[in-house]
Parts: sequence; structure tokens; C-alpha cells
Amino acid sequence: MGDAYAHHTQQQFHAPPAAQPRPGSAAFAGPLPPRPRAPALRTQAPGAAGTAGPGAAAGGGGAAVAGPPAALAAPLGLLGFMLRVPFMALGLGFRIMRFTVVNGLHAAAVVGDRVLPAPVMRAARGAVSAIATAAAGGADLDPSEQAAAFVADFKSAYGDRHPRWQESGWRVASQQARREFRFLFVYLHSPEHEDTDKFCRQVLTNPDAVDYINTHFVSWGGDVSYSDAFILSQQAQMGCTRFPFIALLSLSPHDSRPALVASASGQDIAADPAALLVLLRAAVMEHGVMLAAARAEVEEREHARRLVVEQDAEYEASLAADRAREAERAEERKRQEEEERKRADEERAAREAAEAEERRVAEAAAAIERRRDAARAALLPEPPAGAEGSAAIRLRLPDGTNTSRGFPAGATLQAVFDYVDSLDATSYSRYHLVANYPRRVFVRAAHGPVSLAELGLVPQAALFVQPDE
Repeated sequence: MGDAYAHHTQQQFHAPPAAQPRPGSAAFAGPLPPRPRAPALRTQAPGAAGTAGPGAAAGGGGAAVAGPPAALAAPLGLLGFMLRVPFMALGLGFRIMRFTVVNGLHAAAVVGDRVLPAPVMRAARGAVSAIATAAAGGADLDPSEQAAAFVADFKSAYGDRHPRWQESGWRVASQQARREFRFLFVYLHSPEHEDTDKFCRQVLTNPDAVDYINTHFVSWGGDVSYSDAFILSQQAQMGCTRFPFIALLSLSPHDSRPALVASASGQDIAADPAALLVLLRAAVMEHGVMLAAARAEVEEREHARRLVVEQDAEYEASLAADRAREAERAEERKRQEEEERKRADEERAAREAAEAEERRVAEAAAAIERRRDAARAALLPEPPAGAEGSAAIRLRLPDGTNTSRGFPAGATLQAVFDYVDSLDATSYSRYHLVANYPRRVFVRAAHGPVSLAELGLVPQAALFVQPDE
């Protein structure tokens, strides 16, 4: 009976369980500590060890643990409950105060946007954000860490079936939605609100809602107790005054500021996924044309840009081909000019060589003609055949012809050279005379002044005329 009373009083006065707070939260919102129990009475029967006392459970350790007497159960349960009451009241007070402050700030922001100048509201929002950051410990997480913490908490509480939350700040998620020409689905999570848990379990994890959101939108969720989500909730165009709160934002390529196309909060969407789907589908039908037009415009500009790039590339390729052809033609012209210059040089060299040869031949012929005239003038008279001391010399010329002549006594070999020089068949500048038996070679410079008798060419001799060149 005492246990039944304790259980009844615990159900009657126990506050509803709140969502699990993050580490460092100021509110004492969490599971209550377990009910304290009286220590168990350990007894041992008198006598030998290993025997159990009366009323003890059977065991092999030689000792038995006996529970408290039934008469103490109800007073102990009531005592534990009375010890927990102050902590329960304190935690409930903190939760109520936090809920009141957050919703009061949202309401003040909505009213302030209507009655106060925009600079004043921007300054007020900055001050509130700074105060919230300082209250959280002065060192707030960056937006991506805040988003990652929200996603981790959401998965831990509601499982893996949920919108594909972006683990980044909402500004980065907005840029992604702008690049993909999609709406940004925003969910602002208030863990202290009484409808938050029901909305997350019945709406945000509904299969139809999850599939539709993941198919059509870029999704971002944030806990308003973090600065990034709190700052977004304070934006004038959001109009966030109740929770849970969802919004659909349109990001135009021509405007850096997001535009609110649909929003809902509170009991309107807290328990009905169909209502959320109707709201989202209506917003897509009404405002999706803007995104389609923006996408078509950007695609048209991109197509025009690509066309210009391709045309420029083709033009540059044509110019490069023209330059290459011009370079080839210039190289061909250079090669032809080089060949022509080389051919002209060769022709000039050949012509000059031929002219030099002609001059040499002419000069040689002229020299030979002058030598012939001088030799004919210097010829000694031919003596009668058989004259005493005369020499009959027979000469064989290089062309195979033979000639002979007599030379008077006392004549030198120079007279024989003069005779050879006077012949029309002698067309060589230098030559020497050769006697075969015995073989002797007679040179003009060495043997010219020597008499024929001294050379043994008297009374007769046969000589061969051999050119030196």
C-alpha cells in the first residue's frame, strides 16, 4: 500500500519531461534523479558461517540481504518525493523564465520592426546577439559547428528519417540554394516549446513530408538557443513570433537578400504533416515560376557566354592557323631565298672560276705564243745532213707525232728546247726531255746550257717530250 501511494504521488506531482538540454545550458531541464532508497539490511544468522538467517533468500555466499520492512516503504517513498520537490520547482521556473524571455524577444522584435527605425532595430539585434553569446559562455561555436550540433541532437532524438539538413550556417545554405535555383526550407527549433517535440515526431519525420522537402528544397535547421539561428529568427522579413517555425526562402541571383515566400508556426503545423505539405506545394506552385525564370535567364546567359567563348576560341584558333600558315610561307620564302642566294653564289663562283680559267688559259696561250715567237727567232740554222760535229735529234711529242731536226756542232740542249717551243703542237708551258737508253731526264734549267756533245747526243739521239703538268 505504501508503494502504491508513493507511485500515485509521483505521477500526480511530477512535471512533464522536457527535451534534453545541451551541455552548458542554464536551465535545469532534464530527467529527474532516481528516487533515493533506504540501504538494504544485511543480516547473518548466528552460528556457523554459510547458513542463512530466517527470511533470507537462498544463496551460496553464506549471507542473505533482507529488504526493508514493509512498514518503512511508504515513509521512505514520501521522503524521496519531498526531497525532489524543490529541484523540480527550480527547474520548472528556469524553463518558464527562458521560454518567456525568448518569446518576449521575438515579440519585441516584431513590434520594434513596425514602430522603430531600421538602424535602431539593427543595433538592438546586434546587442541581443552579443548578450546571448556572452550568456552562453562568451565563446560561441561558429555557424557550421552550431548546425552540426543541431543535426546531431535531432538525429539522437528523432532518428535518421528527417530533412537533409545542411551542416553549415544559414548564409552558406542560402548560397547553395541560390546556386541550385531551389527554395531554402528553414526550420527554427525551440527545444523548450511544448509543441516542438510533437512537431518533430509527427511532421518533420513524416515520410511524405521528408521526401517532398528533400526533393524540392535545400533544407536548413537551427536551434534558436544558438546565435546563428537566433539572428535569423530576428530578421524582420521572417516574422518569427511562435514555435515551431518553418519558412520557405527564395534566393534571387540579382538580390543578395532572401525573400520570404511562405511561413508557418505554432499550432497551424504542429501536428498535421498534410497541412505543411499543402503550404509548401502552394508556395512552389505560386513562386516556383520565379526560380524557373531565373534559372532560364542564367542558363541563357551561360549559353551566350559559352557561345562567345567558343566563338572567341574559334577566332583565336583561326588566327593561330593563319599565323602558322604565314609563318610557314615566310619560312618557305626564306628557304627559297636562301636556295636562290646559294645557287646564285654557286653560279657566280662557277662563272668567276670559268672566267679565271679562261683568263688563265688565254694567258697561258698568249705566253706560249710569245714563247713560240721568241723560240722561232732564236732557232739556229739547220746544218747539212752529215756535217761534222752536227747532231740529228728525233723528237716524239706527247700526241704521238714525231719530228726531227739537225743542230750544228757546238749547239747546246737549249737549242733543242727552242725547237720544241717553236712547234705549233707545243701547247704546254713546261716540259722536260727524256732519253730511254740509258734513261736520262733533261730539264731546261739544269741542262739547257750544256752542249749536245757533252750530253752524248751527238751525232744523233732520240728524245721524248713529256709535259710537267
